[in-house]
Amino acid sequence: MADNLSGYSLLWECIQEKEEYPIFRITYLSRPAWPFTDTDLDDIESKSVAANNSRDVTGLLIVNGDRILQILEGRESAVRELYTKIEADARHTITKLVSAMEDEERLLLTWSMVVRRVSGIPRDALKEYEKLYDELLNSEEPREITIDHADLLRSISLFSALPS
Repeated sequence: MADNLSGYSLLWECIQEKEEYPIFRITYLSRPAWPFTDTDLDDIESKSVAANNSRDVTGLLIVNGDRILQILEGRESAVRELYTKIEADARHTITKLVSAMEDEERLLLTWSMVVRRVSGIPRDALKEYEKLYDELLNSEEPREITIDHADLLRSISLFSALPS
């Protein structure tokens, strides 16, 4: 499996486009104010896709019970403005800003917003995700999301349940 992942990572790196500006990425963890339904997640995704396309922001939001992980990336001003709106959103409470950093490339190349509930994924992928989430939550220092993390999160989003 490791060979496949490194192959996918290499392929991903080959197809990424260079942006005309530095990419700014925010990763945060939060908890929902109430258990999200599929309707809630569908609403978040459908509204975010249109809004993020207009901002040139890409993102991923993964919900696992009361644990939410989100990555947003794009122009720094657009990402910071969006994060400010997210902080004020009553549907959740941000528990930790994991990182806010500049990068040369997007990790979520064409995903204006992908929202997934963690369900129906292989047990080993779920364990890896839970380990990553706990490491991010408990880290004293800001943590960079790596290409390996992005590969795991993308694979989870492909296995996970779509909002109905």
